[in-house]
Amino acid sequence: MAVSLLAYVVTFFVFLCNYALTIVALIMPKWLSFVAPMPLYMETDYGLFRLCRSFTRDCRPFPSDEQGDCSEDGFCELWRAAAAGMVLAAILGGLTILALLGTMCSSRRKRARAWMTLSGLFVLHALPQAFSMGVIAYLFNSSATFYVGTRYNVSFIICTISWCFSIFLAAVLSLIAILSPPEYAYQPIN
Repeated sequence: MAVSLLAYVVTFFVFLCNYALTIVALIMPKWLSFVAPMPLYMETDYGLFRLCRSFTRDCRPFPSDEQGDCSEDGFCELWRAAAAGMVLAAILGGLTILALLGTMCSSRRKRARAWMTLSGLFVLHALPQAFSMGVIAYLFNSSATFYVGTRYNVSFIICTISWCFSIFLAAVLSLIAILSPPEYAYQPIN
């Protein structure tokens, strides 16, 4: 039961792309969008930290007590919890990248056991993202803040892809470790 260095290198680059998706979902203010119907086109994009309107071309902090975003009970707390979940996922993703680098630079014996830690870190990276996605989906379906016609946008979809991919990476790395033969199974021919 050993994972080769090549498997860790491939996993590192795949996770690096996955981590980029997490950062994009965190930063881009397009979790939910509302497009006003004709005659004037106006798009309102809700991000974890900002609300942007295409008509006025300005962004403001969201949710904001001064703008009346927090009039609904628990809305601001849940929205901020979703934002905190994505920030936590970004931090855990950075730690996972460091763990992958450390694994690739370590000895063969340490690499043979590192798959358990890395698989756990992949799952830990996915959990806060899944929480954030679930909270935003709950608010989307239950809050009166969002108008009829509001839809999920790019950041929500990217977040969903990212956490699903992290779970997939954890499963694949575990399967490689469990199904691969141990290092000592190959004897050199004399």
